[in-house]
Amino acid sequence: MRQKISTTKNQPRRRGRPQGDEVKIAILKAANELLEEQGYSGFTIEAVAARAGAARSTIYRWWPNRGALAMAGFLSETAPKIAYKWTKSPISDIKQQMMIVAEVYGDKVGRTISALVAQGQGDPETLKALLEGYVRPRRDEAKLVLMRGIECGELRKDIDLDVVVDSLYGPIWYRILVPHAPISAKWAGKLADQVFRGLRAR
Repeated sequence: MRQKISTTKNQPRRRGRPQGDEVKIAILKAANELLEEQGYSGFTIEAVAARAGAARSTIYRWWPNRGALAMAGFLSETAPKIAYKWTKSPISDIKQQMMIVAEVYGDKVGRTISALVAQGQGDPETLKALLEGYVRPRRDEAKLVLMRGIECGELRKDIDLDVVVDSLYGPIWYRILVPHAPISAKWAGKLADQVFRGLRAR
């Protein structure tokens, strides 16, 4: 008689994502969904917990208040969408990324950012999450792309990286916080062209 060979015995168990990570992902997804649906005024930790199927105590273990949770949910969804593409032309990379930012920020996301900035004015935890989780990493990444532009000869060597980042992205933030005019990809492309016109290496 033929001996039956087990296909599972002595095989190592596959390592899956730890349960804690799965819960955190569910919470962040629920947080971002509620922000988009209800805005910050209708955003509560209780609602996030209910949608994610998580306990409030679990949420408070990772985030101290609803502002920090809202920011984390926003970042988890938004940051991957506005990542830079690394091509042979750093100037083109920044211009294309700015146009994507304008499209992403043009509607609900822009209103969410405005609400989170307003919340951060009186809430140190929300402000810290905004600066450390979003603003500073985005600025550092932009400066890396600008440095590539200097190294490859597209940009002048004497530019001030912080000033250039402010010049490129400051107007976008201004239109988010003071919505005097719409944000569009076409406008962002023109903005990039205008700023880079005086920065290109001769």
